[in-house]
Formats: sequence, structure tokens, C-alpha cells
Amino acid sequence: MEIVISIIAKIGEYLVEPIGQQFGYLIHLNSNIQNLKDQFQKLGDKRKGLQLEIDAAKRNGLEILPEVNTWIEKVDNISQGLQRFIDIEDKMCLNLKSRYSLSKKAKKKTLEIDGLLKEAEQTFFNKVSYSPRPLGVVSTEVFKHFESRKSIMKEVLEALRDDNINMIAICGMGGIGKTTMAKEVAKRAKDAKLFDEDVMAVVSQKQDVKHIQGQIADMLHLQLKTESLQERANQLSKRLMNSESVDIKEKKDIKSVLVILDDVWDALNLMDVGIPCGGQNKRCKILLTSRSEEACNQMRSQKIVPIKVLSEEEAWNLFREMAGDCVDTPGLRPIAKEVAKECNGLPVAIVTVGRALENKSEVEWIAALQQLKMSIPKHIPGLDSKVYSSIELSYSYLKSEEAKSCFLLCCLFPEDYDIPIEYLVRSGVGRRIFARNNVAEARYEVHAMVKNLKRSFLLLDSLKEECVKMHDVIRDVAISIADKQGFLVRCDAKLEEWPEKDTYEHYAAISLFSREIKRHPDGTECSKLELLQLSCSKNSSQTLPANLFQGMKELKVLSMRGMSFPSLPQSIRVLQNLRTLSLEYCGLQDVSAIGALGKLEMLSFLGSEIKELPREIGNLGHLKLLDLSVCTTLQRIPYGLLSSLSRLEELYIGDVPVNWEPTGNSEGDNASLAELIPLSHLMALKLYISKSNIKLLPKDLHFKNQMIKFQIRVTGQMTRGWLFHFDQTACYLLNNKVIFEEIDASDIKESRLLCQLLEKSEILELRNIKDLKSILYELHQEDLPCLKVLTVSFSNVEYVIDATSDQTPRDAFPILESLSLAYLSNLKEIYHGQFQERSFSGAQLACFGNLTSLRLDACYRLKNVFSLSIARGLVQLQELFIRGCTDMEEIFSKEGQDEKAFDMIKFPQLKYVGLGYLPRLIGFCTFVDPIELVQPSHAKGTQPILNQEIGKINTEQHEQHHTGSFPESGSISNKFLSSMTIFWSPNLGELVMWYNDSLEVLFDLEGLMVQPQRIDVLAQLKTLTLRELSRLMYVWKNFSRGILGFQNLTSISVSSCPNLRYLFPPSIAKLLVELQSVNLGGSDMMENIVRRDGEEEAVDTIVFPKVSSFKLHHLRNLMSFCVEAYSFEWPSMKEIKINDCDKLKTFGSEIQSPRKRKKIKGLDSRPQEPGVGSSSIRSSPGFLGRCLECVPHRRNYGLVDLSDHMCPTKKSHGSSSVNKEGTLTKLKDQRANVVDKPLEIWSFFPSNMIECLKNLEVIELEMCHSIEAIFQLEELNVEENHVASVLNQLRDLKLNVLPKMMHIWKKGPERIMGFGNLRLLEVRKCNSLTYLFSPSIAKLLVMLEEIQVIDCEKIEEILTRAREEEGEEKDIVLFNKVNLLMLMDLPNLKCFCNEANAFEWPSLKKVGVIRCPNLRTFVPANIKTPELEGVYEDYRYNRESYKFEFKERAQWKGDLNATIEHIFKGKEPKVDHETQQQEQTETTEKNM
Repeated sequence: MEIVISIIAKIGEYLVEPIGQQFGYLIHLNSNIQNLKDQFQKLGDKRKGLQLEIDAAKRNGLEILPEVNTWIEKVDNISQGLQRFIDIEDKMCLNLKSRYSLSKKAKKKTLEIDGLLKEAEQTFFNKVSYSPRPLGVVSTEVFKHFESRKSIMKEVLEALRDDNINMIAICGMGGIGKTTMAKEVAKRAKDAKLFDEDVMAVVSQKQDVKHIQGQIADMLHLQLKTESLQERANQLSKRLMNSESVDIKEKKDIKSVLVILDDVWDALNLMDVGIPCGGQNKRCKILLTSRSEEACNQMRSQKIVPIKVLSEEEAWNLFREMAGDCVDTPGLRPIAKEVAKECNGLPVAIVTVGRALENKSEVEWIAALQQLKMSIPKHIPGLDSKVYSSIELSYSYLKSEEAKSCFLLCCLFPEDYDIPIEYLVRSGVGRRIFARNNVAEARYEVHAMVKNLKRSFLLLDSLKEECVKMHDVIRDVAISIADKQGFLVRCDAKLEEWPEKDTYEHYAAISLFSREIKRHPDGTECSKLELLQLSCSKNSSQTLPANLFQGMKELKVLSMRGMSFPSLPQSIRVLQNLRTLSLEYCGLQDVSAIGALGKLEMLSFLGSEIKELPREIGNLGHLKLLDLSVCTTLQRIPYGLLSSLSRLEELYIGDVPVNWEPTGNSEGDNASLAELIPLSHLMALKLYISKSNIKLLPKDLHFKNQMIKFQIRVTGQMTRGWLFHFDQTACYLLNNKVIFEEIDASDIKESRLLCQLLEKSEILELRNIKDLKSILYELHQEDLPCLKVLTVSFSNVEYVIDATSDQTPRDAFPILESLSLAYLSNLKEIYHGQFQERSFSGAQLACFGNLTSLRLDACYRLKNVFSLSIARGLVQLQELFIRGCTDMEEIFSKEGQDEKAFDMIKFPQLKYVGLGYLPRLIGFCTFVDPIELVQPSHAKGTQPILNQEIGKINTEQHEQHHTGSFPESGSISNKFLSSMTIFWSPNLGELVMWYNDSLEVLFDLEGLMVQPQRIDVLAQLKTLTLRELSRLMYVWKNFSRGILGFQNLTSISVSSCPNLRYLFPPSIAKLLVELQSVNLGGSDMMENIVRRDGEEEAVDTIVFPKVSSFKLHHLRNLMSFCVEAYSFEWPSMKEIKINDCDKLKTFGSEIQSPRKRKKIKGLDSRPQEPGVGSSSIRSSPGFLGRCLECVPHRRNYGLVDLSDHMCPTKKSHGSSSVNKEGTLTKLKDQRANVVDKPLEIWSFFPSNMIECLKNLEVIELEMCHSIEAIFQLEELNVEENHVASVLNQLRDLKLNVLPKMMHIWKKGPERIMGFGNLRLLEVRKCNSLTYLFSPSIAKLLVMLEEIQVIDCEKIEEILTRAREEEGEEKDIVLFNKVNLLMLMDLPNLKCFCNEANAFEWPSLKKVGVIRCPNLRTFVPANIKTPELEGVYEDYRYNRESYKFEFKERAQWKGDLNATIEHIFKGKEPKVDHETQQQEQTETTEKNM
């Protein structure tokens, strides 16, 4: 009884708990809903906070962690549904069933949110970003493809490919183009995938090891955390050494790094820097550029490539390009020729002289020629005298003395330095170089001068904003010129004190750059000194002598950077002529002495550590500019200080959290913004205002100067994401910009000051503004006539413009150029209300007529962007980017427009369209409901069928589509660009689309009436990228004869489009004359790449003249490139990479590929593979005949049984069959297991295709389970007395997981030459392969360096004679270049070769023999291996580099045969029972 009771009690527990839970859903509905809302709010807060961190990280150039992006995506997906759920719940009247369901869903969703919040806490609690992958070497110069440079480029690249060479040097005089050549080498090496990373460091004449380390580390995004040179070297070396390993088991490419050391003057100790060299690391290669061949030899460069002057013809062509058309005038041409000769073929001389004399008069040309001939240049080591003369001439031809002075100021900085243009401005103003009324005018003038100096090639672009660079040769000449004008320039990290000079009296400018200047002169007389610049490493502690400035009374510009001192020396008070003082990135305490500098005009504390601005600065009555940018420790600006600066023109207090006061009248008060009102000269203002200060702002800030430029940030929280690093520069070309973030809309609306700023702003950013429904006309009652850029994010905005308000809309945003809306979950429309159309004359409409960029991100409720009435005015639109707008159905909405309006739509400037995560998008613009479809089968004059429904496609309908059955065009309704919209964007250059669940066709011209004149479709499109378009069936559809277009398309990338039938029809393929790369994958329905579209006419030959890269992956039903008998030509193809294409047999046409067919009663012994060749191509006998006519008659394709064609269900044996579409179908056979038995096989590269791949360099085939042979050489076209040369550029051949592959090479004609550049042969998991190559093929592989054969079950020998070669004489087989041979997991391998051929391996260094149990000898003959280290039996996993590598100890017993015999002595051979049983079965069958 007790047992029964306990059982019942237990059952009760199991019943009561779930029943109680169900009742709990009814009882706790309200609390479950409230919990959901609370958690949803927390999730939203977390999402917004995370976005702020993401934005800050992006501003610092960091990449966002993938898990963060994934979490954001999850939150965005759940948020849309949750918001709808909550909205519905608030409006529902609930019965018991509804209460139960709603409560249960609320509980479930709350748990989902809890999981997301926990995931955020655990996964990226304190880190959302990481340093991006190094960009590598970036060149801002254009490389000229001179013939004399091509051979040099080729020689350097060949040396980089040579594993025996670790260090290469490019040598030549200054200005010859070494650096430009090195950068171009890096670019090409990267394009050729020779290296995974490349870095560049400028060494220069004064070697600074620490600086070199820093340059390399920065490019590798490696943080060097120590100041010790040795520790930094160790850290750098470890990072570079991690690229080293011998990759054995992993199929991923080995990491490799190219280190470029530019401008090496003397031998550099690489170990001191931390660069592995010599035998340490063969994957880290070093490229030097130097003027000294001796220095390169001392560094043990294995290859020195001299670079010489340009040929006379090249020099003249470059000179003409620089000087312009004027040189072709009859009177000037002979003079110009003489001037060009004076440049001695030196590029830097040609460029500078040519640009200096551009469009000059004949008199000026004659004067220049005389100056060049008579010039007595100063000798500069490593620099041709003509270079000096040429640059000096270019300098002398500068238009003004101001430009010359500006140019010479640039030589005050170290080599390769990013020179701030603002330094030139402030120094020029201080020295009175520019006769301008104010600082702003001087700044514009300097920027214009810099632009002209860059155009003259005297200055170069910098990658940093508002910076410029100077070429080292130009700098050398500039310093030489400046020396004559009293300039002293020393940039040396080891410099610890001022250079020893008898006197400094004649110097006008001194610039010293060092890591730390420990000693300064005390009272040295510098009576003519006007500019002094001292720069040290950050926070270098200094003790400045009291009389340092005593003898510098004429000093006008003083710049000290990266120095730290408790106070300025008292002698600074004597600098009564000082006009510019820069104390940047300094540690400052007492700087009150500055108040005595009565003539000071420019004062900068950029990035310095200063707590309080001294009140004495208020005495500076002539001060025009005060820069406090990034003074993050600044706490107080005394009240009254700013208002006392009556001549102040520019005030920069950006990113400084100053607590502004409303008013102030006591000693301890902080400054008030009201102090700025009386500053009548103020022209530039950069401010930070915290939310707590908003209420304290003055009601009005009517600046007396209405032309003021400002940049103001008003925020609820101060983040440090945008703060500058020591080596960063600020920007001073201001646009009127206002940033509001983390505040309430009422804060803006109620502040008259902020509204005033809005009216004048050119750039407006709104981030996380609470309680804001619309921009116009809620946030601001008036239009924003000055606004050019508007960015709104993380706000509750429903409309950008609400035209239904009481406010009468006028010209809203008349000059707006950029509109960006992101994470506006409540945004319903951009323009709400009836659009007031105006007369349109091709210029602007009422609004958005000037818009060039439109970006929408995560605006979930938005169904379209604009109506056609607004779209008609977007004539300036250049960029359209939409992502994550999950409700969007179309880009533009018709909204009652008649069809005549469609002809008026044009986006003539639209260059880029990017559309992602738009699952419901069904078209660019859907016109009519129902959609009119023209059926191709209809007779003329019949009415078109109307498709009665626009909407979602039934999923089951798609699943029913057979791999070969294509639906009729009438069943397709969702077309992105139809015949009516495809002409709207005639200049579209790039189209990117990803994640869409509705579109079926991308480009469809159905219904288009073919015009007698030529029709060009998207003729400017260059890049097409499609990803995750789940219902896309066709990229191109219904392109009939007479329609042209796509002729500029260079790149096609399509991935994860599972319903895509084929990539393009022949009619499109023949148009793609500029196509360079194809990347295609993840399309399960695809059987062919090229396939005819309906009834389009056949073509014989399709040429892809520029395709260089073809990549296919995860195409599990792909069988061939094309089912029809087309000939394809690929004259530029360089790489073919194919992965996971199970059914792919050939890269050619299915008709042309099968060779050596057996003729057994006209039948094929192979059983039919289901689905082979099936398609909706017409099956008339006439069509079959036309197909067969396309086949070249000299080919032998076997007999064709037409009864099979008439009876497709009939099984056949023997010959190739013809399916109902009229295509020959290759069927399976029973594989023979002996080498000498003739086989019927498909070749991946048929002979006719091999002949068209003359430039192919890389082949990678992986996981292709149907490939039987790679190269078909048997039917190559070999004329009498002619040697066939095939695939002579092929460098890498990688074959991995090809289980049916029996041959790599099929024997070809005797007079064949080819494969002479093959370096790497890698074969893995090819379990039908019995040997690698025959002697006739081996003799061709003269450049082969590495052989890897791994995990191939049936391989018995590496080299063996093919059946066709039996009886031929034995030749000497030389493997001259092979340095590594890897044989691993080959259970049936018996030897490398069983014939006594003479083998020589002069370069072989490493042999790996791992798990080859039946191997007993290498070859039955003596072999020569003079460099061989030994035989490795094992490998290990390197956890630092994530690679497999040989273990250190190798076996060696005098020669290779003896070593292998020793290794396997006493070991029992492994018996492969499966093979043994198979051989017995074959023997039995043969005897029967």
C-alpha cells in the first residue's frame, strides 16, 4: 500500500507542477507583460550603449568583434517583433484563451531577452573591438608602367618567389624611383598572394631603431608595451616568426610577411630591430631600397637589383605628360627636348621640371634651359647633380615668395613625416609670410599653396587628414636650399643636445627632433633666429635653463612638442616679438609667464596636460587663436579671461569637458559662453557642452561676426572614443557642425541658443534624442536652409519631414547632400504628407533635389524610401545604401502616378547601390497591380496575361522545382530591375545585394520592345555582388537580340543563392568583355555556369578576354561549365579555384569533354545519372542537329543511339547518350583497376580548353567527387615540326579530396612542352590515384620546388610509366629545383619509382616519410642529393603558429635509399586486405 501511495504522490508531483505553471500564465499576465517591457527597456539601453562604443571604436579605426555584430543582429531581429507584440497587447480585449497565450509568449520572450543580456555580459563585457588587419603598404603615387621597369619588377618578384632568397635590394641613386618601385612590388606581390601581410618602414640616414620598430609594429597593429629596445625587438620578432612553419597537415596557406625597409643608407642590424633574417624564417622576406650597394652587401642581400635611369623615349613621354601639350608646338619642341635631356632620365627630375614649366612661355623655357646647364649644384651623397638642379629649378619657378617659404618650412620635419598643414599656417602667420587680414584667410591660402606644391610634385599626399608629406630626395634638396637661408635642421633620435656650432648668430630657423634633448644652451646668442622648433618623445621630462631664450629676442615662432616641465624659463619674457607659441602634447604646470608676451597672436596647448588656464593669458591683447583641443585634464577657465581676448578670431575647446557657467562675477567662477558674444572678430569656434550645462546656456548667442564657423557637441555623456593619440593631428577647416546626443528633444527646442545653431548648421548629427517624432517641423519650426549633411540615429523619430503639421512646408532641406538614418525603429516615412510638386527643369525640386548620398540602416517599419514624385527630383543622387529595413518592399513607391511618369524618372549620377537584410523587398519599384507579363509563347496580337497577385511566393512551389525544370517566365513576379526600371540608373557602377527572401530575378527585360537602334543596359556597371538571396532564380532573364550592355562589368560575386539556375546565358556572356573575376558559390540548384535562356540564338565561341580569376565553391549539383557545345577562350585567366562541387566533371562543355569513347555496339556501359543535362531546352530533332553541328568534326565522340533520344527511359550501355535537350551525356562505367587498361574518362581541362589557358598560374581543386582526370593532353593541336607548349605559366597545382581522380596528366603528343613554371604540386586524399606522373611529364617540371602527396590510399609509386610510354628508352630524370618532398599516409606506397632511371636532386633539402608502411626503398638506383638534411619521420603541432611542422631530428645514413631502408628495417609491411581481396576477385573474373 505504501508503494502505491508513493507512486501516486510522485505522479501528483509531475501533474501538479505543470498544471500550476499553466494556471500561472493566466494569473500572472500583467506581471509577465510588465517584466517583458522592463527587460525590453534594458535590452534597448544596452543596445544603445553598445552602439556608442561601436561608433567610438570605428572613429578610432578599429574593427568590431564578430560576436558583437552577431549579438546586435539578434537584438535587432527580436526587437522588431517585440515592439509589435507590445503594441498589439496594449490594444487587445482578452478572453481566457488569449490571456493564457499572451502571458506564455511574454514569459518566453522575457527569457529570450534575459539570455541576450547574459550573453552580452559574458561575451564582450569590456571589449567590443579589435585592431583591424593591417592594410599593408599603401602608395599615394601612380606607378608608370615603363618598359625599362617591367624587367626590374619581374626580377624582384621572381626573387620573392624563390625560397632560397630571403633578402632582396633595389639599388639606385636618389630620385630614380626606388620607393615607388618597392610599393608597386608590394602591391603586385599581394595581388599574387605571395604574402599575407606587408609592412614598410623608412630607415633614413639617421637610423632610429625605436622608430623603425614602431613603424613596423603600427602596420602590424602590434602594441609594443615596453621602452626597452631589446624587449621590443623580441616582441616584434615573435610576431614575425609566428608566420614560420612547414605546413604538413593543414591545407590553409602558410602565413608570410614582406618587410620593406626603405631608404637604407648604412647597414642596419636586423636583429636589433627584431626582424628575423637568414635561415631563421623563410616566410619573412626583406626588401631593401638603398642608394648604397655596399650597405646592401654588408646586410648580406642575396639579390641586388639595380634600377637605372629611364630610356630617352620613356623620359620624353613622361616629360610630355608633365609639361602638357605646349611642348608639341613647333617652336618649343626642340627646346623642350633639350630640357628633358638635362633631366638625365631621372623620374623625380623629369616630373618636377616638367610640371614647373607647364604652359610657360618660350622665353621662360629658354631661361630654364640655361639655368639647368649653368647650375653648380651642391653635392649630396647618393644624389645625381641633375636631380639637385632640377628640383632647384622647380623651386625657383614657384609663383610666389610665400609658396617658397611654405615649401622650405616642410623640410623642418623628419623624413616620411606627416606634416600638419596647420603648422605651416601658424608658422607662416607668426613670421609674417602671409599678408592676410585674419587667420582664416591665411589658412585657405596655405591649403591652396599646398595643393599647387603637390601638383608640382614637390609635396606628396598623406594618409592623415590635413597633413602632407615630402619625398626624401626633395627634402634633401630643400634642406640644402634652406641652409643658404640660415636653416639648421637635425632629426636624430640619438640627439641629446644642440649641435655643436661656433656660433648660432646667423641662423634664422632651428628645428631639432630627438627622442630626448637632455641639455639646452644657456643664454646662447641667436640674434637672427625667428623660428625655433624642439620636438621630443611624448612627456620627455626637461629642465630648461633660465636663460635659454635670452639671446633670441627676434624669435617669432616657438614650438615645443612632447616635452614636460614644471614651468617655463623666466627668459621667455624677453620674447616680445613672439607671435606663435605651440606647447603641444606637453606636461605643463605653471605657464603664467606667457601673459608677458604682449605680441602673441597664436597660442596652442593641443593635447597638453594642463589643469587650469592661467588668468594671465587674459593680458594677451593681440591673441587671435587659442587652441585647447584635447586638453582632457583641463578643469577651469577663469571667468572673464575669454571676454578679455578682444581680438580673438579662433577658439578651439573641442573634446574638453568644461563646466560652463551662466554668468560669473567671483574669483572662483568658471567661464561663461556669454563671454563670447562681444568677441567681434571671432570666426571659428569649437566647443563641447554637457547636458548639465544646457539649462545654463545664455538665451542668445548672437555673434557679432555672422560669418563664424563652428563645431559644437552637446551630449549627455562624455566618452573618450574620439580622443587623439600623440601622433594625431586636429582638423581646422571647419564646417558649421552640431552634434546632439543623449539629450531630450525639449532640451533643444527650449534653448534659443541651440535653435540658432540649428539654423546655421551645415552638418547636423542627432543621436539617441528622446521624445522626438519628426525633424521638421517639430524639432525646428523653420526650414534648415544651410543644412548639407543630416545624420539621425537611435531616436523615436517617425518622420524626417512631417508635412501634415500646421506649419506650411516650404523648401525643406533645399541644399541637403547627405541623409543618414540609422536604428530608427519607429520611422514610418521619410516624407509624410502630400508632396507639393513644383515645376521641374532638371535642377532641384522642393526638397532633396541636391541629395547625393542616402543611407538607411535598421529602420524596421519603413516600407519604401520615397514616392515617385520625390524620386523624380533625385537627379544628384550618387549613393544609395539600405540595410536592415525588414518591412521594406520597394525602394520607390508609385502612389497613384500614371505610367507616363515612369519615363521621367532618371538617376543620372547614381553610382552605387547597396541593399542588405531586406527580406521583403520585391523590386526597385513595383508599378502596377497586377503586374503585366508578356508571355513569350503568345502569338502576335494576343493580349498579355495579367498576373493577379503581387506578394510572397509559396515556399512549397519553389521546393517542387526540379533541378532541371525551369518555370515559365509568367510565374515570376518579383524582379528587382524590370524593363521599366533598368534604364533609370544609366551610370550605376556597383550593385551589392545581400539577405533577401523575395526576389526571383535581378535583371529582367520581359516585355521590352526591341528598338531598331542600339539599347545599352547598365553599360557602366563594374561590380556585381549578390549574397544570401534565397529565392533568386536568375540574374539575367529575357535579354533578346539587339540589347547590349554590361560591357564594363569587371567583377561578379554570387554566394548562397540556393535557387539560382545558372549564372548567365550566352547572350550576356558574350557582352562581358571587361569581366576580370568571377566568384560563385552556395547555389544548390545550379548545374551549369552558362546556359541558354529560352529561345535565344546559339553562338559558336564565347571569349572572356580579361577574366583572370574564377572561383567556384559549394555548388553541389554543378556538372560542367556549359551543357551546350560552345567554345570558350580565356586568354587572361590566372587562377581557377574550385571547392566542394560534388558533381563537377569538367570545366568545359558537356558535349566536348568526353574523350576516347569505347565503341561497343553504339552503346555506353555507364548507367544514367539522374538529372544529368536536364533543362527546359527545346527537344526537336532540328535542334539536336544544330547542336551536333557545333561539335568540331575532327573530334571522336563515339556513336550516338538515336533511339535513346526518342526513348529517354530506355537504359543504355556503352556510348554517350543524348538527352531530350540534345546534349551528349557522359555516363558511368565500371572502373578498371590496372594502369594499362584503357579508360573512358572525363578530363577537367579538355585539350581544346588547355590551349586557351596560356596564362593560367594557379589551379586549386578541392572536394570535387566526380573529377576523373585533370589535364587531357591527347588531342592537343600539334602541327608538324612544331612543339606544343601548354600551361607554361602554371605555378601552383593543388588537388585535395578528389576521390575519383585517376590521372593528373593524360599522355599527350611526343612533341609537347609545358608546365615549365610549376613550383608547387600538392595532392591530398585522392584515393583513386595510383601514381603522380610519368617520366615524360616529370621531365617537363623543370622549376618544380615542392611535392606533397598526402593520404592517397592507392598510390603505389610517385613516378611510373604510363601504358603509352612502355618500351621507351629510360631517361635521366632531373628534379633540379625540388627542395621539399613530403610523403605521408600512403599505405600502398612501395617506392618513388621502381625503374632504375638516373635521378638527380641537387636542391632537395627535406624529405618527409610519415606513415608509409610498405615503403622499402626510394628508387632502385643511386641518386644524388647533395643538399639533403635527412628524412623526417614525424611532425609536431606548433601552438604559437597554429601549424604542423617537421620535428627537428632527421634520419640520415649516407644516401636516401639507405636511410629509408634503415627506417623501415624490421618493420612488417602492412597488408591492405581490401586491395588484396579486390585483386583476387579481378583475377577470378579474368580467368572465367
